[in-house]
Amino acid sequence: MDKQTNNQYLLRIWGRAATLVLVSGLLAACATAGSKDPTPEDLAKLVERTINAGDEAARRGDFERALTHYLRALETEESLDVWFRVGAASSQVGRSQGALLAYSKVLETDPLHAQAHEGSGLEHLALGDVEAAREHLSTTIALDPDRWRSHNALGILADQTGDYAAAMRHYEAALAINPKSPMLLNNIGYSRYLSGDLDQAARDFYNVTRLYPDYEAAWTNLGIVYAQRRWYLDAVGILARVMDKAKAYNDVGYIAYRKGDLAEAERLLAEAVRVSPTYYLDANRNLEQVRARLQGGPRNAAILQMPTGPSPTLAEAAAGDEG
Repeated sequence: MDKQTNNQYLLRIWGRAATLVLVSGLLAACATAGSKDPTPEDLAKLVERTINAGDEAARRGDFERALTHYLRALETEESLDVWFRVGAASSQVGRSQGALLAYSKVLETDPLHAQAHEGSGLEHLALGDVEAAREHLSTTIALDPDRWRSHNALGILADQTGDYAAAMRHYEAALAINPKSPMLLNNIGYSRYLSGDLDQAARDFYNVTRLYPDYEAAWTNLGIVYAQRRWYLDAVGILARVMDKAKAYNDVGYIAYRKGDLAEAERLLAEAVRVSPTYYLDANRNLEQVRARLQGGPRNAAILQMPTGPSPTLAEAAAGDEG
């Protein structure tokens, strides 16, 4: 791809950030018109300063600004390291296509670059491209077995296919590398939940809340497991730690309804309406459905408010915020 075509592609993929880069390049060219051409040493120093500025922005969590600096560095000199930084920053700001393009640039030069394979795998997983994700993530582990995010993501993929033994192996491998990750502990509990081992799942989620009391996903998942065990009031108490109480009653009431405990569902949904009668329309609608069933009416699949339930924290896995 020649320079002009590459610039046009940057504009389409990265939008405003790339526009700022290209405009700044034109302004810089105008400013230096008539002066002597910069030496290779001058250009090298300029690229180094630009990359350092991007790295500093990334450390502050300002990934949009970091991406702008990295793209500006590419305008001066393309390199594998800068393309990788572009991929990582693009991932952080949710530009999956830009991230995939950048990682592919790295892999064109170095097909054994484990981090670029991992970045590509996580982006493909987030986009639902399972086969491409599995290929890149498996390659990552073959190249570098200590990539915990790849193990975690492969665990998620194994859970999706019902291979819970393989999922557990990957989660445990990830945890051995990153033992202080509440996300990994939560995902282990999720895998137990999917396999039908609700007792162990409850213990796993409880342990996460004990070690990391601010980790909301584990509280939510623990509450849902309690509801699945028909410990309905305990489930409400747990869920109310991390969500509106009316929603907690509604979500547990929904589970009771799905499990056929209609009298319990009615009590829970009625309490959801009582706690928040003015705005919680979902609970009102769900309560109407339950009462219709209690009166012998047909089962209506349109009961509305479904709890999210236990789930692996996929967004965190993809973003790579931990460790």
